Amino acid sequence: MEKQTAGTQPTPDALWIKYQLRRRGYTLTSLGREHGVSRHAVGLALRKPYPKMEAIIARALGLHPVELWPDRYDQQGSPNRSMGRPQKPAASDLKNHIRRTSRNWKSGEGA
Repeated sequence: MEKQTAGTQPTPDALWIKYQLRRRGYTLTSLGREHGVSRHAVGLALRKPYPKMEAIIARALGLHPVELWPDRYDQQGSPNRSMGRPQKPAASDLKNHIRRTSRNWKSGEGA
């Protein structure tokens, strides 16, 4: 089976995970309710890296997240991506960026 682009169809792994959850009496909705999040938040982990939800799903299946998503974790079992939101630039960097872009825009260089 060809791998589909994100969001078009569930991957075979996602279907297997949902099947295993159902066999154990869980749904994405029930997991979400149990942990105070929406079913969409839980389901997002089936499509994109989301360590908190991955841990919730894995715990419900009696596994570790690295066993379900080996491509998302390193050898030590830590997520292989940066956590949280990207850092905002320092205020001075932002002011300099605004100055540069506004000068370019006024002179007709930007767009």
